[in-house]
Amino acid sequence: MKLEIESSPMPIIRKILSISLLLLLACLGCSRDNPKILPEQLNGFWTTDNPRYQDRFLELARVYVLIGVGRRQAPSVQVVDKFEAVQAGKETMYTIYSTDLQGNSYQMALQFNPVNGGEIQLKNQPGIVWKRHAQQGASPK
Repeated sequence: MKLEIESSPMPIIRKILSISLLLLLACLGCSRDNPKILPEQLNGFWTTDNPRYQDRFLELARVYVLIGVGRRQAPSVQVVDKFEAVQAGKETMYTIYSTDLQGNSYQMALQFNPVNGGEIQLKNQPGIVWKRHAQQGASPK
């Protein structure tokens, strides 16, 4: 008894097309233009020399925002919902929309300037410059 297996190119082509379609959808979902993933230039640990904000920090990291308000208080942890960016010369205006672990929504407007390794100014703190630290996670002064 001889058993013959029919091989048709159609099932193979369907499999290749299905796999290609799945890879394409996965790439679109992981796109660098994903409005929930902060741009690389914003990522970092930020502090200011302004005495009013001593022991405070801001950490921006791809999908979350940490706001430290002192050494004895736990930082606010917020997940990035989306962001918007508007280019203005060398500077970029960002609005970051986030939600904390209790479900409260926040909106942070800031201006990013690439000088000196990166500087940001929050819209609600005119004249106060926050600078990125080379080592992310370093403790504030």
